[in-house]
Amino acid sequence: MQTKVSRITKAILVDIANGKLRAGDRVESERTLTRQFGVSLGTAQKALQELEHRGVVQREQGRGTFVKGEDIAVDARYVRFKGRDGNDLPIYLHVLRTRKASSSGPWSEFLGKHAMRIERRIDVGGQFELISEFFLGAETFQDLVSTVDLSKDKNLRELLAQRLALPTLRIDQFIRFEPLPPRIAKRLQLSADQPGFVMELRGFTIDDRPLYYQHVFGGPFADASLVITR
Repeated sequence: MQTKVSRITKAILVDIANGKLRAGDRVESERTLTRQFGVSLGTAQKALQELEHRGVVQREQGRGTFVKGEDIAVDARYVRFKGRDGNDLPIYLHVLRTRKASSSGPWSEFLGKHAMRIERRIDVGGQFELISEFFLGAETFQDLVSTVDLSKDKNLRELLAQRLALPTLRIDQFIRFEPLPPRIAKRLQLSADQPGFVMELRGFTIDDRPLYYQHVFGGPFADASLVITR
């Protein structure tokens, strides 16, 4: 059951994840939080103390509470595609399957050997497809599926922030072109030796803890330009 303290901390973390609050911004005062959430002053103080302990905010005597870090809020969209007319192509997600991940791989080195994989197909404007493999630690995965149906096509990063109060605060992102894994090449109808697009993302949350690992695979892009956004 969600406590009064966790309700306040979760709301502030969601505002950070969505960009409503950014590094250096002042968080609502304790008295404002008491009115906003209908809680006691002590409860509001405990919520801000909890966020300070987790390294999210910094409390300054006589000035207030401020979001820590540099550019702590990150856009939920990290890749977009533009068509020949210069407009963004719409992106549609479809969940293919969810299952336990192999215990070996870069995801296990990042998240630990017990991880779950959510595989999705991404249709980009009806012009081409991508395959996304989104890995979560088993415990985080179980916490998430207890609150939402992952068979639905949803933004996983937003769910982590909104349902579990685990915003993505930093991302390491790598792009390379190389032959794709055979099962991915087959799904994308590419030959096994044909170079494809591979993007690797490692998401971090509060206290710089590993949150998720993601692979995005695609073939050659003939009619759209890839734009990386941070």
